[in-house]
Amino acid sequence: MSLFDLKSALAKGGRHLGDLVFWSLADARIARTELETVWSDAGLGLDLLPDPPTAERALKLAVREAQVGQRERLLRLGKEDDGEIVFAVVHERRDGAGNLTFTQEARICLDRRREVVTNDVDTQIVRSVSAAFQVLRTTHTADDVRRGLVKALGTWAAVTLREGGGVYFVPSPFAENVRRLQTAIERIGSSRLHLLPVHDSLDANRSLGEIAKGSIEAELEALKTEIESFISTPPERASTLLRRFDAFEALRGRARLYRSVLNIQVKDLDQQLDGMSAAVEDLLNQKAA
Repeated sequence: MSLFDLKSALAKGGRHLGDLVFWSLADARIARTELETVWSDAGLGLDLLPDPPTAERALKLAVREAQVGQRERLLRLGKEDDGEIVFAVVHERRDGAGNLTFTQEARICLDRRREVVTNDVDTQIVRSVSAAFQVLRTTHTADDVRRGLVKALGTWAAVTLREGGGVYFVPSPFAENVRRLQTAIERIGSSRLHLLPVHDSLDANRSLGEIAKGSIEAELEALKTEIESFISTPPERASTLLRRFDAFEALRGRARLYRSVLNIQVKDLDQQLDGMSAAVEDLLNQKAA
């Protein structure tokens, strides 16, 4: 069945409930500055972008890429602390009798404070890492773009339609937002973001309602488990507790939204969230005392 056929089938029914969303990312590496422009031009908030590339992540990705295809030379993490990260280039030799010998040929170091990569011996693999680091320091990978995409969908109360992710339902109040996201994603390489509008019908309401209800119930259970762990072992920082209030309100908001769109009801959700809020307030009062 083609996408056109799917759209035709899903369009049958009444009011627009929302959209099924899935994507393919191709040639999706993009400079941070260019991604910000793409995002802004599409009318999306910059707060929905993935986190900016960091020197640490750039080096680790550069090392991973340089390792591909290397049969005799290994890149091994030798040190990682607050001051620096050090990778060693190791030459592995086999003698044919089952013995292995290892010789360290070079060190690649990242000064965390200055965000500068240096080395002690200039070999071909060292040059490959250094060149890749310079690019990745200001460039997002396809995985970064995917994280930004999922972050945006989560902000818009999306629920995943399968355990492994990749296909989401976004409720109709965010229809305009998700179309702006489509505009942005399709300006990144050869990437595509597919939207399949879903309209009101008995089957659509039942299936999507079950998925949304299950997602909200799972999130509620996760919060309950977390609060129970806080009660037995209170976190050191009060900010950790304060952030739970935001999580409670976000879940309350999602529940209200899906109640209006799909007419679902999570039993005792408000009472359970009120109870968890009271527990967090008690913990904060204990810290203040």
